[in-house]
Amino acid sequence: MRVSLTARRTPLIHFLGKRVYPEHVDHTPRVHPQDPHGELPVSFKQYRLRAQQYGPLSTSAIRKGPIAAAPGEHFSRNELPPRYRYIGLDTDEIDLINSGGATTY
Repeated sequence: MRVSLTARRTPLIHFLGKRVYPEHVDHTPRVHPQDPHGELPVSFKQYRLRAQQYGPLSTSAIRKGPIAAAPGEHFSRNELPPRYRYIGLDTDEIDLINSGGATTY
C-alpha cells in the first residue's frame, strides 16, 4: 500500500498549452450556405411563411405543396421493401419486455 502512495503519478492527458481566446468574434447573422433563398428573413413572421417541414408551416403557404421524397429516398421504414422493415414482436416477447425479464422462459 505504501509503495502505491509514494509512486509518482503521471496524468494520461497532456495539454498543448494555455487557452487562447480570440479578441473579437463576429456575431452578425449570416445566411446558411445551403439556404435556398440566399437571404435572411426580415422578421420571424416572414420566415414562417417561407419555411417547410413535412409540408408548409402556415396555411397561407399551401401553394408550395407537400415535400416529396427524391427517387430512391424514403421518409419511413414502412415505405421500404419488407426485408428492411422492423420485425414485429410476438406476445411472448412483449410479455418478457413488460416484466423486465423477470419471467424468462
